Amino acid sequence: ATSKSSTPAVALVDEAGLEKMANDKGICAVAEKRLAILANKATLLILERLMSHKWAWLFNEPVNAEELNLKDYHTIVKKPMALSTVKNRAQLGLYKTATEAASDIRLVFENAQLYNKPGSDVNIMASAMLEKFEELWHSKVTQKFNEDEAMAKQEESVARKKRVDALKAQQNGVFRQKCLSYERLLCDVESYLVDVQQQVIVSCKPVAREKRKRAQDLLQTLPFEKVKPALGVVLQRYPEMLNTSTQEMEVDLNKVDPLTLRHVLLLLSKAEKEDAKREGMEGTPVEEDDGAVKDDLRAWVNTMCKLVKLKHGDVGDNKNLARGEEGRKGPLEGSRLNITT
Repeated sequence: ATSKSSTPAVALVDEAGLEKMANDKGICAVAEKRLAILANKATLLILERLMSHKWAWLFNEPVNAEELNLKDYHTIVKKPMALSTVKNRAQLGLYKTATEAASDIRLVFENAQLYNKPGSDVNIMASAMLEKFEELWHSKVTQKFNEDEAMAKQEESVARKKRVDALKAQQNGVFRQKCLSYERLLCDVESYLVDVQQQVIVSCKPVAREKRKRAQDLLQTLPFEKVKPALGVVLQRYPEMLNTSTQEMEVDLNKVDPLTLRHVLLLLSKAEKEDAKREGMEGTPVEEDDGAVKDDLRAWVNTMCKLVKLKHGDVGDNKNLARGEEGRKGPLEGSRLNITT
């Protein structure tokens, strides 16, 4: 059955599940009990109309063959039946299906037709009652089954909605537990990364004064587009150096930790070489320990980037974050640069 409610369609069971339910003894027992209740109610409804008919008195009670001196009755009629017998069985709920009840009611009139010759009063009355029964059965019983089917559909709709709501509540509960678990995990990771960052900064060797001076010179001499990646690294570590109201960035390299300064120096040296190649000139040689700087940075740059993402909600690519993602619009767009020596 289908439901007209606004509840979203949810696949409660698949074909294998339906087959399993169909073979489930408990479910089958409930279905058979419901069908039996409906069959017995419909039978009693029909008998109420039949037994009040003007000719029903002849068929209401069982035939007393001895009292009526009908010696051959039980020889001809193999299975005697009366409307009162059918009624008692229906009241006790003995009929499992409507077909069983209908067969017993038909048997009452068919026995009368069998024992009494065609054209006799009893045969005619039995034929009329059988015709009346068929008329009532097809009208009343069909109507009763339709009403019960409508009720079953309504109950199914309510049960389906309850099942969907229960599934949603269960899924939401599991989802909430996972969110809480992930939140605790992220808090632990963030705390760990903060510790790692502090250890890296403390353990990183100080940058020589001449290298710091070289970084300051490159920041002042290279085009702004070329120094943006390096400024992005500084800004990620020291966001307070950007004045958001005036859009001025006050870069004080004396306040920058050694690890960040080494990263900045590497990016500036790379930008210097690229700028020199573009102008057709030979760029300033990278100092001998630039390789060592690269090795140091490779070991820690991902940790730094992940830490920044956790703190500031950045979900970008690590490589772009490490390079300052040249060309991306960000807090450096439209900023004025002041270098503090």
